[in-house]
Amino acid sequence: MKVNVFTIRLISEKFVSDQKFLNDFLETVDFVKSDVHFVEGDVSYWSVLIHFEEKKNEVKSEKKKDQILEEDLEPNQIALYNQLKNWRFQKSQDLNIPSFMISHNSELLSVVVKRPKMLSDLRKIKGFGELKVENHGEEILRIVNANQD
Repeated sequence: MKVNVFTIRLISEKFVSDQKFLNDFLETVDFVKSDVHFVEGDVSYWSVLIHFEEKKNEVKSEKKKDQILEEDLEPNQIALYNQLKNWRFQKSQDLNIPSFMISHNSELLSVVVKRPKMLSDLRKIKGFGELKVENHGEEILRIVNANQD
């Protein structure tokens, strides 16, 4: 197992880019677990320790068979994806936690494509366990259902 440390700075001009850097990294590895600590000082930040394994037998430039990429989305799907990312960002601010702890980009992309209508549908999407569905499922469904084609 390998580890990597990330800093999520809370100053607005760095926060989004730090999160994107972390999310991009998470897309390239097999996530094992994370440890997160808030460091308070003159400049406060989240310190995120990611435990991961290298992806096995996968060419990084190749798309997995069932992988959904942002560039594969239709314009109406992109709009929903952006709404979900904005919701996640606001939720992370409200809860004072990094966005990836609420939901990864890949999970939001799956929600956009699969368009769950009920909590039971959401539970069938990879990454949406009981706790995530309990904590955020209703809000996600509200956003998805408000954006029906």
